[in-house]
Amino acid sequence: MQLGKDDAAGPGHLAELPGVLPVSRTVIRELQDAVSQDLVEQERSSESRLSADDQLELARSLVAKRVSAWAVEHARTARPLSGTQLETVRQAIINALFKAGPLQQYLEDESVENIVVDGDKVLVDYFDRPTQRVDPVADDNESLVALINRLAARSGHGDRVLNPATPMVNFRLPDRSRVAATVLTSRPTMAIRRHRVMSASLEDLVEWGTLSPALSAFLQGLVAAKLTMLVAGAAGVGKTSMLRALVRKVGAGERIVTLETDRELFLDEDPNVAAHVMAMEERAANGEVGKDGRETGRITIADMYPHTLRMLSTRVIVGEVRSSEVVPMLDAMSSGGRGSMCTLHADYPRLVLPRLVQLCQSAGKDVDSTHQLVANAVNFVVFIRQTDQTQIGGRRHRYVSDVLQVTPGEGSQPAFSRIFAPAGDGDPRGVPRDLPTGEVMQELEDIGFDKRWLTEAQYGRWPKPMELVRR
Repeated sequence: MQLGKDDAAGPGHLAELPGVLPVSRTVIRELQDAVSQDLVEQERSSESRLSADDQLELARSLVAKRVSAWAVEHARTARPLSGTQLETVRQAIINALFKAGPLQQYLEDESVENIVVDGDKVLVDYFDRPTQRVDPVADDNESLVALINRLAARSGHGDRVLNPATPMVNFRLPDRSRVAATVLTSRPTMAIRRHRVMSASLEDLVEWGTLSPALSAFLQGLVAAKLTMLVAGAAGVGKTSMLRALVRKVGAGERIVTLETDRELFLDEDPNVAAHVMAMEERAANGEVGKDGRETGRITIADMYPHTLRMLSTRVIVGEVRSSEVVPMLDAMSSGGRGSMCTLHADYPRLVLPRLVQLCQSAGKDVDSTHQLVANAVNFVVFIRQTDQTQIGGRRHRYVSDVLQVTPGEGSQPAFSRIFAPAGDGDPRGVPRDLPTGEVMQELEDIGFDKRWLTEAQYGRWPKPMELVRR
């Protein structure tokens, strides 16, 4: 709800709540423009260029002066704003000048997972409560496109401009949130995926209920034994968080290259990663098309993958396999890329192989050769599910339901063995069901994995029941 300057804002009114603007966005824009001009004049008179921190402090001082002067004039014709309301106005101006404007309050909320802006319709997905529709973040479509381009520019992606010539853009915000925006929809649309969990370890995932102790021990064993893993699941179930946690178990003597369409892993900046990590990211085209029909300047994960073999890497991590990079990824896994890992979108465990076949076919491989490649390349599939109970008073539960071992089967099609799977008693979480093949089991025991995690029921159980809300 937006309140103009003539609206009442007395005690107990909605406008008294922190973060709720007690004035219209027009007022914020006018004050923002005035402070922006003040900043330009101050910097012109300064003998040296201000650092980012000094510029922010100067801006806060200028905002305070402008808001105080405005508040005096406002009080002549309307009810004076409270101290809380004035602080909300000041913060809104700072957010507009240096941060994400009206979106900033959601980016700073630890319970927010996604933000979708569809014209004047803004939806916020939360971890622990239902999706909410909130106030619009722009007055009209033109203002929304301007906001998107301003976010891109401030994020160091000023070359990514949303307009009719480039109707789709992707970039990341300073807090590492991922943004996708387009004008191909009936209204300008922007989707922001927050990385709510960046530093989770396998131990944290046990504490949060994503893993049982047995699953954690087994996955740590797979990492130590340098077995290839594919982390699969639907969108938003925590595949990237799981991948980060697994890489944090790689030893200090290893060198990892990460390949991503847009950086999300940030393992090269992670102080909890012992291995040496080199991060590579796709490069967008420059808008031209060469004689061969390829976009000039574009470098894809498939282009980068062969180069990683010359970078003396011991493992390659692909943030998400979603296109033709699947073939070089599987090729490398099957020919010496021990311990490599990636994530894959699949809604059910049974759809992992069809999804890989689909991607490989788009890259020119037939079904039989794809089956052989998968059987020789992938050792294990770790599947994550989500039970969303936010609509009935609960939260989003994320957990590993299946761990599948992949081996060559009869003919060309790979075989899948369920090492962990739901017990069939109504609990959807994975418990030990079978032992890996003898060769792999021996490799696990050689690195110190205790077989009892898989063979003795008391070790394989989840320590706590999943707290499901039932009606």
